Amino acid sequence: MTTIENEVLFLGFCVEIYKIEKNMSGQDAFNYLYSTGATDFIRDCYEGLHTTGHLYIIDSIDEYIKTHSQNQSKPEKIDALTE
Repeated sequence: MTTIENEVLFLGFCVEIYKIEKNMSGQDAFNYLYSTGATDFIRDCYEGLHTTGHLYIIDSIDEYIKTHSQNQSKPEKIDALTE
């Protein structure tokens, strides 16, 4: 597998564990992570994050959102994945 393929699979994994931890739908979790820039954070930090555990990943995402996001209140809806 290429690095890009691994990053995409890992992003999907992160969305799945985030939705479970936060009791969200997959679409809502993805929309929220995308709208806060956390998807870019996950991709940019793939090398370090993919070797850690679920709780560390969730804590890292939450910390990124807390310190870097300007749009935490209402996630932008992205329907491209469902088309």
